[in-house]
Amino acid sequence: MASIMEMPKLSDTMKEGSIAKWLKKEGDKVSSGQPIIEIETDKATMEYEATASGILLKILVGDGGKCPLQSPIAVIGKADENWQEALEKYQIKKTPAPKNTEAPSKTQTAPSAPATTKENNSSGATSDVIKASPLAKKIAAEKGINLESIQGSGPNGRIVQRDIESVQTNSGVMESKTFTNAVEKIPLTNMRKTIASRLKDSLNTAPHFFLSISINMDNLLQWRQQVIAKLPPEKKFSVNDIIIFLTSRALKAHPEVNSSWKDEFIEQYKYVHMSMAVALPNGLITPVIRNADSLNIFEIATESKRLVKIAKEGKLQPNDYSGGTFSISNLGMSGIEDFTAIINPPQAAILAVGSTLPTPVVKNNGEIGVEQRMKVTLSCDHRVIDGAVGSEFLKTLKTMFEDPMSALFFF
Repeated sequence: MASIMEMPKLSDTMKEGSIAKWLKKEGDKVSSGQPIIEIETDKATMEYEATASGILLKILVGDGGKCPLQSPIAVIGKADENWQEALEKYQIKKTPAPKNTEAPSKTQTAPSAPATTKENNSSGATSDVIKASPLAKKIAAEKGINLESIQGSGPNGRIVQRDIESVQTNSGVMESKTFTNAVEKIPLTNMRKTIASRLKDSLNTAPHFFLSISINMDNLLQWRQQVIAKLPPEKKFSVNDIIIFLTSRALKAHPEVNSSWKDEFIEQYKYVHMSMAVALPNGLITPVIRNADSLNIFEIATESKRLVKIAKEGKLQPNDYSGGTFSISNLGMSGIEDFTAIINPPQAAILAVGSTLPTPVVKNNGEIGVEQRMKVTLSCDHRVIDGAVGSEFLKTLKTMFEDPMSALFFF
């Protein structure tokens, strides 16, 4: 019997899926487990395998189409099978019995289309005619003006000639018409919808507070230059790799920050799965470097490059972006000096990293000097992290950054 292929749930936050591209066409032979479709989730575009072997009898949702989870997207079966009959049986099986079989009231009618014009009738009641003088209507018709967008200044809000003239530019071209034509409605991707929902929930649920600190980067930058000068190109690591490396070590020293709020308890992790924010054309994704606290700087650099590459190619798998315990968002490379970031739930904190800039400072001896300084801001969920805990974490982080070798002495 023909098999119905459904829209799968490919991430824990996915509510609907979009068909990016079918890799097979109707009539093609497919095998169970063979990739036949690319599905856009709220996280990435992923290949998905056929759920049965046979002929792809019918594609129910084409390229670019969207549908809820577990909705039918294709029918697979034998060449001589009737796909419509198989779909009908599937729908009958999936349709729950109605809880209330009472027929709808005959008095219920479809809502009438919204009125597009308004006018006062002789009794003073409002009817569906525009409230405008004949001259105003004539001028509006000649100029291509939409009267619905104009607030009348005449008696009872009636649109008169001066209202038409007041919305025209000196050149006689209607601004409102130009603006209307200049507006572009950009459809929301699943990723953008999920970002909006999760970050709104984060701000509304987690009481955020922010702690900032300025770090002297002179020693770290000099140390990196000395090290990478002796390395082959494939072994070189970035400042961001060092930030991930040292932050993961600081989290081991302050496990309270490497935690999540779980309503009835706080979940504190004994490992550091570091989420790093990566900007994509259609949104933001946070691939995860797993067990970052046990990786050396070269392993972190390799994994970071791999994750960024497949994120930009849209090939992240669920294991690549799920399960993070702490996040880093680095906009320093974009020239941003400092900023605050929204916590990535269910994590309890995120570190926002700004640019490293030459900064005038007063030295311990009272003299004025210049240091390469970087400002970082820790966003904390106050349900999990108190100010003193967050401050101690940043103090440790500052010590490690200003003396990278000191990280070796914390464990």
